[in-house]
Amino acid sequence: MNWSDFGERNKRLNPLWNLGAGMNLGEIQPYKEMVSLSILLQVYYLELESNERRSKEDIIALAWTALERFNIANLGTTESVERLVDGLLWSGNGGDFESYYYDDAARQMSVQKYKYFMVDEDATRSSWEESGRTIYRLSEYAMELIFMSHEIIEEFQISIKLLEIQMHIKHGRVTRALQDVNELISRVRKMTQQQQEYRNALRRNPKHIFSEFGVARHQRLEEIHLQFDEERKHFDNIHRSLARLANDEKDVIDFNEIRILSERVELSRRVHDELAEIVLNIFEVETNLRLNFPELFWGAAGFNFRTHVWEEWVKEEGLPSGDSLDLLLSGLFAPNQDFVYPLPWAWEEQEVGFIPDIVIDELEDELYAENAQYIPKGIPWGEVVELWKPVFSALVERGSFTFTEEAFTAEELTRWALTPDAIDLWVQFFHSEIVVQEQAPENSNGSDECQLLIRYVLADDPQLESLHGKLLRTSIAQESALRVRWSGLDMSPYTITIVER
Repeated sequence: MNWSDFGERNKRLNPLWNLGAGMNLGEIQPYKEMVSLSILLQVYYLELESNERRSKEDIIALAWTALERFNIANLGTTESVERLVDGLLWSGNGGDFESYYYDDAARQMSVQKYKYFMVDEDATRSSWEESGRTIYRLSEYAMELIFMSHEIIEEFQISIKLLEIQMHIKHGRVTRALQDVNELISRVRKMTQQQQEYRNALRRNPKHIFSEFGVARHQRLEEIHLQFDEERKHFDNIHRSLARLANDEKDVIDFNEIRILSERVELSRRVHDELAEIVLNIFEVETNLRLNFPELFWGAAGFNFRTHVWEEWVKEEGLPSGDSLDLLLSGLFAPNQDFVYPLPWAWEEQEVGFIPDIVIDELEDELYAENAQYIPKGIPWGEVVELWKPVFSALVERGSFTFTEEAFTAEELTRWALTPDAIDLWVQFFHSEIVVQEQAPENSNGSDECQLLIRYVLADDPQLESLHGKLLRTSIAQESALRVRWSGLDMSPYTITIVER
């Protein structure tokens, strides 16, 4: 075992082990640790909001709030609650709290001194002028207890985390702020990955809109918009706090640390903007699907085992045990076999006759005739490429192209109507984002028809080679008046666009 860091672990846990220790609180004695931690948390959130209601009287009120929340207010008395608050503000001798820890470097026991509350000098200065009351804030040791409890929680609101970072910067805790910024970046990237997975699932099956996750998101649209606006304001406040810290504490704090923290905050802003863009894009896709493609959500009449049981239940949620599969499938088979008529009975019902020799000869000829080889129908790439070349030329010139009646001549629209394979490719472009590849991928047997079309078009017209490496995204224009209606053709106004990455 490595004993070198044992003392540091010991020092970190001492304030937790001694929280509420040495107090005689009467009937609330069994709950002293829980109530004490709740008081620290309440003061922590008041600090985040820059709320100065943190005097001794205010902390006593917070203790009563906690007792009422835990439904044990009837066990507390004025004397016991005041004794609890006094025990958090000061030790029994009126000074620092003391605990032992093992100092590995000195090979001996040492004394650690700490407090849960410190005097907030800035807030107290203004409070003394108004009411003569002392305002307290959490000490570094109490803050460490809060952070330890945060690590237990898997999800933590981004806006609260930003307020926490701002508070660290305000008090000059640059290293702690940098740790929190890095943690926030990791958390936002994880949330971004989850949103991308939901977006991909939505493209594969639009019915994911009606999943529990999709419905909850749609109901919180306005709340999410407000949350993103609030978090942008927090980022602006953090940058202002960094600039103020660099000016006021330039003789105390390393400027290089400030620069690194500022860069990480800016990176955090960018990944957060990326998350906001993806979330709002998903809302746009959901709204578009609901308004313009309601037929995607029409369920087939009746009930079938494959869709409603296997795909929507078993594959999504799984089965509680292996025996459940036997129970599930047993309902598909009758426990007793139905009576099957014997084959001789069936033959007795047949009439006996003779087949003419001519018919027998024809049957033998058909039997020995060589089977004609089946040739699957392919895509007429020559015609398709000619129709799509103007589309890609417009992409190179303008960056986007919308399929409308005005974009083609009457003859070209007729050719589009007579070439359904060319129309089908619009649908394939719409369901996925396409990156124009520099060269054909290995072992590609032409299964990706979009890439195949792009390769043929670029090979036919070398002037379009500037499309290499571009990301193409296809959407449907919102204006219903743009819908293309031609003889043999009724098509949505697809828009294909080059997306800058």
